[in-house]
Parts: sequence; C-alpha cells; structure tokens
Amino acid sequence: MKKRDHQLIQQVLDGTVSPEEFAAFQQRLRTDDNLAKHYGDYALLHHSLCEEFEGTQMIGSSVPSVARTPRWVPVLAACAVAAVGVFFGWQWLKPSRPAGAMAGCAFSADAIVKVDDRQAINGSGFAVGSRLSVERGWVRLNLPKQAVALVEAPASVVFEADQVLRFESGRGRLHCPESARGFTVKSGSLVAVDSGTDFGVVSRPGATDELHVFSGEVAVNAVTGNARTVLHAKEAAAVDSVGALKRMPAREEDFESMTPELRVLLEDRFDTGGPIADRQPVVGTSHWRLEKGSPELKNGHLEGTGFEAFYTLPMDGITSARPVLLVTVETAESPSFHTDQWSGVSLYQEGYEHCFFGDCFGPEETWSLDMKRRMVPVPTEPRLTGARTITLRYDRRDGTVELHEGESAGNRPLVRKTIQSGLSFDQIRIGAGDGATLGVAKISVRAVQEPPIR
Repeated sequence: MKKRDHQLIQQVLDGTVSPEEFAAFQQRLRTDDNLAKHYGDYALLHHSLCEEFEGTQMIGSSVPSVARTPRWVPVLAACAVAAVGVFFGWQWLKPSRPAGAMAGCAFSADAIVKVDDRQAINGSGFAVGSRLSVERGWVRLNLPKQAVALVEAPASVVFEADQVLRFESGRGRLHCPESARGFTVKSGSLVAVDSGTDFGVVSRPGATDELHVFSGEVAVNAVTGNARTVLHAKEAAAVDSVGALKRMPAREEDFESMTPELRVLLEDRFDTGGPIADRQPVVGTSHWRLEKGSPELKNGHLEGTGFEAFYTLPMDGITSARPVLLVTVETAESPSFHTDQWSGVSLYQEGYEHCFFGDCFGPEETWSLDMKRRMVPVPTEPRLTGARTITLRYDRRDGTVELHEGESAGNRPLVRKTIQSGLSFDQIRIGAGDGATLGVAKISVRAVQEPPIR
C-alpha cells in the first residue's frame, strides 16, 4: 500500500478529511480490496486504543510521521500487528470489566454521517453515549438483542443505553423482535416502550412528536404531564411539547422510504376478516377485487372453485433499487387442487399474464411454473403435490424466475427458468378454473433490495 494511503487512513480516523475526500475514500474502499483490508486493521487498532486509553494523557510523540520517514511504513505496520497482539493478550490476562454496548452501522451509498461530530465510515460502530448525525441518506443500526433501527436524514440520535435510543430530531423506523422486548425510544415529547413490534417515530424539537405502530404493541408516555396510552397495529399518537396526547391512525406509507432492504407490497392472512370482494389486506395500500366466482373464508383459509381475485400492486414496488420480487403463498388442503384445469397464482403487467405457479392446465398432478408465451409448463423437481408453502422469486435484472419450497428463496430452487427482464408487475391474481379448487391461508408479496445475481 502506498504511504499516502497510510496517511489518508489516519486522517479519516482522525476526522480531518473534507466531505469530498471522504466520499472519494468510500468509493475506493468499494473497489480496492487491499485498501479495505488495511483500513480494517487500522480501524480495529484505532478503536481498541481509543476505547482503552480514552481520557489518558499519552507521553510524548513516539511514532515519527509517515510522510517524513518512509522507511517507517513497514515498521509501523509491524508495530500495529504487534500492538494488536499485545493489547488482546493483556485484555485476556487482565481482570474483566463490563463492555459497553456497540451498534453496527450500515450506510446508504449517498450517506453523509458523523458520530460525535467526526466523519463516520460505513461499517463502523456506534457506542453507547455517542451521538449519530445523519446529514444525507440513511443509516441502519444493528442494535443489541437483534433490534434494528433505520434512521433517515436529517436526523440526530443518541445511543443512551443498550436498549435506549433518543431521537433528538428526525425520523426512524424500528424492528424489535421478542428478544428486544422493552426497547425504549425517547424524543423531546414522548417515551415509547416496545413489546416486540415494528414502529416508526418522528421527532420535531419544540413541536409535536409522533409514534406509529405497524405491528405489535407499544406503550407511549408523554414526557410532560401524565398522558399515556398503549398503541396497537395501525394506531399512532401525537404528543406535543406541553404533554397533550392525541390518538390517530398510523401512516405506514410515510415510512416506506425507510425500508430500503425490504418492502412488503402485500400481506394477507385469511383466518379472519371479511370476504375477498373489496377486502383490505393486513398490509397493502389497495384492496382485493373479485372478478369471478364466490370464494369463502372457512376453517382459517380462503377457499373457492372457479374464481378469480385480483390485487393491484404499487407502481413503485419492484424497481431498479429493489429488483427482486418474492411471492409466497401458503395453501390449504382442498378437495380438487389437482385437476385438468388450473389453480394457483399469476403475475400481470398491463393486463398481460407473464407467469403462473400452482397446478397448471393438464393431467399432471404436480406444482409447476408456467412462463406463458405458449411455452410448456415446467413441473417442480422433485414433484410436489397438495397443500404447500411455495415462494416464487423473480429478478428483474436478468429475468430469472424460480420456485422454492418454504417462505424464503434461500434453498435450492425447485424450478429455475427465464422470462422477460425488466418487468414491474402491477397485479397479482389468485384463483382456480371451473372444476378446480384453491385454498389459500396466507399470501405475501415483497420487493427486496439488490441481492447478488446468482
């Protein structure tokens, strides 16, 4: 590595580079594996020494400038390795003490982020007691106990404790699983305690703060006065600076830009709720449209013979930023799923059916993928029959379409073919032909951000 790169890394760690130099450095990290490796070594040593000797006055200046003495470059690298070994050996031998919690950080490509007023690097840590300032883009915080927070610019957030985030300003969306139950979010006007859920927060200094619950349950207390409430899915509350609390419907659409990795376009469970005609799903901005037949909700699922129900998907659901579509359907036992007719799920764009999966036309009793365009349907391998949970994966970048058993596309595909690339899909249909029956317990449609092309 060039001696200039050693200097650059040190300047980045010291926070003395300009925004333009920092952006150029980030770009190099994405393409220069050697620089990334050396930066990781430096960052580890830098972080360890800063954490251990914070508040301690160092004696003298024992390391000569790299710029003035090039011969020190290999010596410095060797010393760094030795220091890491000595440091961790000492850490092993010395009496243990509780370590402060640390959150991992991941930035959007355009992000400008500071931690305690110093330029932060994508992948760096966020320690308890630190302040995170997001000036542009978004930051994902991987918090203790598997909690996740997405913070969108402009925003300022303080990591007060291992399960406490204070939003001084800005917006955030949080996912707190059962393992993070009790996670607390504070703002100027409210305190929210989570019970294993997904929610969003808006902090406006000196004005009204908001808490929107998308799933689960959150207890909300006003900072001033005694106002308090418990919010459930699709409920929200606004709390002003004098402690007045007002309940209102949650607006999940206001936080859609803050779910860059995954966007749920449709999710519905047919164990409760009204009939399919004009039905509002659990998650989704549109409603079901019944065009044929009369399916019914029975025994915890939707079941019908000779019916067609459509759902309109958002126009900006699958995009170049979220190019992979995952469609998961959990079917229920039905008397005539496999027939000479069809029974299953279709994806449409501008009125044209581009692909279908389920039981296709014909005598074969198996799940299949029909790519249309007068092509012969392709059965799964191995052949699957009956009630199953099946996930279709479509990648608009290369047109790859796959079928997987289960709720994800992480296992080996049962079928892998290619259809037209660049599709966005504006409708999904569930249904069955005359004489065939489809039972659906659950369906979800998700758009995913940029996994690698396989």
